[in-house]
Amino acid sequence: MMTDAEILGGDPPSSAVIYRDGDAVGMLLPITSSVWEVHCGAAPTMRGKASLAAFRRLLSEFWSDHPEVQELIGVMKSEHRAARLNALRLGFKHFLTHEIKWPDGASRITACYRLERP
Repeated sequence: MMTDAEILGGDPPSSAVIYRDGDAVGMLLPITSSVWEVHCGAAPTMRGKASLAAFRRLLSEFWSDHPEVQELIGVMKSEHRAARLNALRLGFKHFLTHEIKWPDGASRITACYRLERP
């Protein structure tokens, strides 16, 4: 089984809340008390419908655990087509594609999505 860091591509920040379902991981980070950023990832052995089902369960658990949160924001490299399609399949709505400075200092064309509390 892969570690959370291996699935997410790096160690989660200390402020992250992590949810795990098999080899699918959800990392959520507070932006404000009611808006959080979300990143989901899955091991190479868990793709397609299995990962989407796991991501839905992770998000459902997060919403249940955090009633104060009203919106989730997802950001990804704009060329990451699979991530963009997964965001749409999970119910996120695209609201911006723009060059944004990432935590590593590099600027990237970034696609931004939002999901309101169900």
